[in-house]
Amino acid sequence: MAPITDEQVISIIRRLRFMAAELEDLKAYGEMDYFQYQSDRKSRRDVERIIENLVNAALDIAKILIAGEDLEVPETYRQAFIRLGEAGIIDKELALALAEKARTRNILVHQYLDIKWELIKDFLATGVATIGHFKKQVEQRLIAGEKRGENGS
Repeated sequence: MAPITDEQVISIIRRLRFMAAELEDLKAYGEMDYFQYQSDRKSRRDVERIIENLVNAALDIAKILIAGEDLEVPETYRQAFIRLGEAGIIDKELALALAEKARTRNILVHQYLDIKWELIKDFLATGVATIGHFKKQVEQRLIAGEKRGENGS
């Protein structure tokens, strides 16, 4: 691991904790169906916002890691995750799955109910695990860096 600073590590840890809380909150919507999504405005807003928050937190972590590894800055959110996979910071398969979740985030911000529902349904089915795997890989990387004494300025 390149020498990311203590400040960067702390920033990542804060985001990982935030992600854990958001994942916990999302569990309440695990059985959401289209009828609930369409008719319950509060639940719809909650689940959309939680998913957006999760992807944004993962993107923030990706950007910190990219900067810490002194990698070329990607042009898109999708490319940020791909870059982490190419650099071996996370598994390439996970990077591709996260790149799709970045697409989900973009569509949630800009599209309508029918389009959003398919993405919400997919995120509830696969995205929770994808974000969980990302969180775990980043935590393992931070722990490995601490053991090697690579963090710190």
